Amino acid sequence: MLVKEGAVEFFIPELPEVLSKEVEVFYNPFMAVNRDFTVLILKAYSTLKSKKLFIADPMSASGVRVLRLLKETNVVEKAFLNDIKKEAVELAQKNLEDYKNVEYFNKDARIFLLENKGFDYIDIDPYGSPIGFLESAINALKTGGLIGITATDTASLSGSYPFKAFRRYSAKPLDSEFYHESALRILVKSVIEASFRLDVVLKPVFGFSYRHFLRAFFIKLKGVSKAIDISKDIAYIGYCHSCKFRNTYTCVLDLPKFCPLCDDFFDYAGPIYIGDIYDKELLDIMKEQDFTYFTKDTIKIFQTILEESKIKTPWFYKANIFGKGTMPKLKQILKDLGAKPTHFSPEGFKTDLDFIHIKEYFEKWV
Repeated sequence: MLVKEGAVEFFIPELPEVLSKEVEVFYNPFMAVNRDFTVLILKAYSTLKSKKLFIADPMSASGVRVLRLLKETNVVEKAFLNDIKKEAVELAQKNLEDYKNVEYFNKDARIFLLENKGFDYIDIDPYGSPIGFLESAINALKTGGLIGITATDTASLSGSYPFKAFRRYSAKPLDSEFYHESALRILVKSVIEASFRLDVVLKPVFGFSYRHFLRAFFIKLKGVSKAIDISKDIAYIGYCHSCKFRNTYTCVLDLPKFCPLCDDFFDYAGPIYIGDIYDKELLDIMKEQDFTYFTKDTIKIFQTILEESKIKTPWFYKANIFGKGTMPKLKQILKDLGAKPTHFSPEGFKTDLDFIHIKEYFEKWV
């Protein structure tokens, strides 16, 4: 069947009612937002570096991601497509037959990355967790290169399956109103730690949550000082399920057993990345790009990120956690508290104000 996404049309097999990794050639229409942001950030990154890019898609499936990059941008010097399924490679060749600067491979993604190195951009978009692909991808990426990483195992990262999250990401998730953000920050933490083990640093420059997946982009750096700086942003978030107080703690030993405000049980998430996810220079270039072929959701998410990136706290709030009275509308909250909206939740807001100030504001409405 012929499908349209962005500025391209391409062939895929007939889609089953339920998508799974057993599908002959995997294509998920809800991942259009994922690919929109790949197009957007690569246009900005190419502008930042003032050069065309050698890119790799180790799990290319139908080839739509690279097809869109070739059609909607002029940033690709050469593309390397790989998929473990022969049927997928053949379909990608059919979809990209008009482009001569593409090379195709039919291998396990990790073997492909071990045998091919020096990429300016690598896209890691597996079905499930990306953890098993990080080492080979980081080694295959140039210093200064960009990597995009997707995780679709959001249930574990969000706290529904905490032991699975601990096994995969060496972190305890937190079931709270800001679980989408803490899930993304645990993913970011795990990617950074994977880079540390290879004596490099993956610095986060952009990230978001949408529907069933998390997506983050990183630039590869070298240097002990850079590793030390970013390691300072790996910490713990303490959280009280009763009064909703939260705070950051450098070490797990610093976490109190009971809430400093109400003396109830004090939960936590971590280790988790609490630093800045967004690179301002890259954001400024991204907002100048053409958004013509992007979905409405992509545009809305990006516009919201431009606002929320101004706030540096690693969580957000919702009015309903402070009581069951008639709460003010989000627009009024943003005005009264000088807060910003967040793409993580349509009811959420981010602010640098201390918790007591926020709590007292809402107590007037309860």
